[in-house]
Amino acid sequence: MNWSSLGESELSVSERVAEQLVRLIADGQLHHGDRIPSERELSALVGVSRTSVREALRHLEMRGMVDRRRGRGTVVVSIERPELGAAMLGSMSASGRVLREVMDLRAVVEPPIAERAAARGTSSQIKALGALVDQAEALQSEAEASVESFIALDIAFHTALARMTQNEMLERLLTITNEWMGPSRNRTLQTERRVQRSIAAHRQIFDAVRRRDAHQANIMMTLHLDDILKIITSDGHADAAWTAPTTGHDEEHA
Repeated sequence: MNWSSLGESELSVSERVAEQLVRLIADGQLHHGDRIPSERELSALVGVSRTSVREALRHLEMRGMVDRRRGRGTVVVSIERPELGAAMLGSMSASGRVLREVMDLRAVVEPPIAERAAARGTSSQIKALGALVDQAEALQSEAEASVESFIALDIAFHTALARMTQNEMLERLLTITNEWMGPSRNRTLQTERRVQRSIAAHRQIFDAVRRRDAHQANIMMTLHLDDILKIITSDGHADAAWTAPTTGHDEEHA
């Protein structure tokens, strides 16, 4: 296996390693049960820090693509129809991940996911979702907390919501689109204030889900994504003239 190619990408260090590992799995170069080199070994092979490798493997673990256990290492988990993800990922190059298109996709997909999560999530899933928000809030007080740590929890939160829909297709769709969302997360979690806003929004979404208020969960997710889009456009990372479609939610909360 040629691991050196994992260092070639336009994404952040951890994202590029994670993306290439996903491709190796999707293309069948890594199979169910195959062992991925240890963090130390992969770091040396790829030429990136162990922290970046650790974050990349954590991303894959959250997506259910690898299993990480002490004493056993990191092992590839069987993924049904990997060619679907490979085909969709292959259709969008890194340069094609236009932020406004990514956010438009999120605006279409994620509010209904939050709504269904509130209606269909099990008690244990709701508890696990709350634990993710608790972890993110606790992480804010850690001086050494990295942006990549918040990104990992952000992905875990949105992925957990998709899993709570009890709809495998929605879960798969969000898993695939997570590969396209890296730029938006990098843009919006670069300052302490932005991290606080994101976590506060997650808390509001969770509270609606916990109350089984599907309509409010939809609204809170919509407002969360609207806020992210405003940050992106204000930074000049997307076309400032482009705005999300009017949803009518603002009038409800005026």
